[in-house]
Amino acid sequence: MGMSSIRARITPEVHLFQLPLVVTATAIIFSIAAPSNGAYRMTGIFLTAAAVLLTLHAADVVASRRHAVAAILLVGTVMASVGTVAESAHWVRGIGELIIGIPIIWACIRTVIWIAEREVITGQAVLGGVLVYLLIGLLFGQIYGSVADLAPGNLFCEQGDGTQSDRVYFSFSTITTTGFGDFVPCSSSTHAIAITEAVFGQVYLVTIIALLVGNMGRRRSRPGDDEV
Repeated sequence: MGMSSIRARITPEVHLFQLPLVVTATAIIFSIAAPSNGAYRMTGIFLTAAAVLLTLHAADVVASRRHAVAAILLVGTVMASVGTVAESAHWVRGIGELIIGIPIIWACIRTVIWIAEREVITGQAVLGGVLVYLLIGLLFGQIYGSVADLAPGNLFCEQGDGTQSDRVYFSFSTITTTGFGDFVPCSSSTHAIAITEAVFGQVYLVTIIALLVGNMGRRRSRPGDDEV
């Protein structure tokens, strides 16, 4: 047995995904259920930012990079908040929502890398995989909000641009391919975004999550593992 395998047995996983998963789920539920006025929307933005930072910590990202991500989140949060308070500044909010999306993507990538580096697929790896799925749903909610604020025309055919609550609800209805039919995207660009999200949601569940769950507890073979 190689030294890497021995270290894997005796080194505990300190960075856990339970807390970021709970905060992310809270951000989703709050964003969908809370009223869509300025204060509640800003609270949803702050919860999303907290979920991203906690995810990066759990994925073992060094502090200096987490600080850089926090700075990006702060800029995006301020812009989104200003655009929310000043209803005439929709473009500011739209740009802020796009900026917030960048750290979400980075958090997802870093979590996937953390999972790929595990020698044994543990419960933490599965939780990390689920966390990425939820963060992607939040990411698309940000994208729909940005499209509503920056692109001409209505986001939905009957509800106009809807509220942020509507957009997050629509995002998770789409990524899970539930499709209740109460919100229908109106423009060709929104059609493309929604189809991309739906395809990703299905492929991710039947491949990544299925592989993680099916291989829990198994050790991946690596070069040198058979050396004494």
